[in-house]
Amino acid sequence: MTVNAQEIVKNLRAPDQRNMGRIETAEVGADNLNRLSSLDAVATTIRVFDSNVIPGNLQTPDYSASVIRAAHPKLPHYEVRRRVLIKEERARAFLRRTFDEDLIGAWFVIGERAITRCINMEDEGNMHALQLRHLLMLATHGKISIQVMPEKVVTPALAEQFALYGMDDDQRVGYVETIMGSWYSTRLEDVAKLHSTFSDIVREAMSPDSTQMFIREVLASWRSAKNESPALTEDTRSSSAPSRPQETTALESRRPKDR
Repeated sequence: MTVNAQEIVKNLRAPDQRNMGRIETAEVGADNLNRLSSLDAVATTIRVFDSNVIPGNLQTPDYSASVIRAAHPKLPHYEVRRRVLIKEERARAFLRRTFDEDLIGAWFVIGERAITRCINMEDEGNMHALQLRHLLMLATHGKISIQVMPEKVVTPALAEQFALYGMDDDQRVGYVETIMGSWYSTRLEDVAKLHSTFSDIVREAMSPDSTQMFIREVLASWRSAKNESPALTEDTRSSSAPSRPQETTALESRRPKDR
């Protein structure tokens, strides 16, 4: 029997695509940021894992701008600025909600590379250092938990990025971003898989206390390297954080209680 290309593509679709699908393409970001803000506003629990960058709710405006430019290098300046303003308001609204009794808690696990790698070195890492200090401040909040996933640990389910929002009516929404766009699902089996994977990731990650210690060590090593090294020139600048002075890794900072 001959099977044509259209039939093959049709067979790629999941048998049941109800309650899940693509939110939008990767190029249309502002509307999606507003949708995520709406989820933040009604969620009672928020769980986020990102192996590459610091999650949006925890970002400073300058860091947000660097992330947007790295993800969408062809965006015009005005569009980058528009998205930064939306993300800034989203982050502020999230922090306001941490004083709301309806928000039970927010848990964030961040990949080690997001801590040690600077997305934009044009200011010699100052922007990233300010972002890390902001993380340390947020980590002291009673409703915010921040953990680092060591680079050498194989992430459960090989996950790279996802979020899970819990509502007060037992409704849960899973959210994933890919290079092809953003996707959501409310199917029980999908959100159960995300919840289980997130629990496994939390167990493999550093404890919140060791995470704060690790971030402080990264900041200290950068300050030391900056004081000992000559000023960077246009020819010696790198798109990532300097690795030679950074000897501390997340695994080396782990304590027995992390297990």
